[in-house]
Amino acid sequence: MEKQKGSNRRSFLRGALVAAGATSATILTAGTAVGKAGKIASDKSAGPILYRRTEESERYYKTLYT
Repeated sequence: MEKQKGSNRRSFLRGALVAAGATSATILTAGTAVGKAGKIASDKSAGPILYRRTEESERYYKTLYT
């Protein structure tokens, strides 16, 4: 009975470590992919314009942070 409890704990810890390693690897590779892609200029975007900064929107966002 004792050996079975220990193996369950070990498998849980092993799974947690594997998950942490996979997460860190994903974060590291995502950071390098973004760095290589560079910054896309907003005026050269081929997609639709979803947001425009207007005086009204500027006033609205100023009221949020004051």
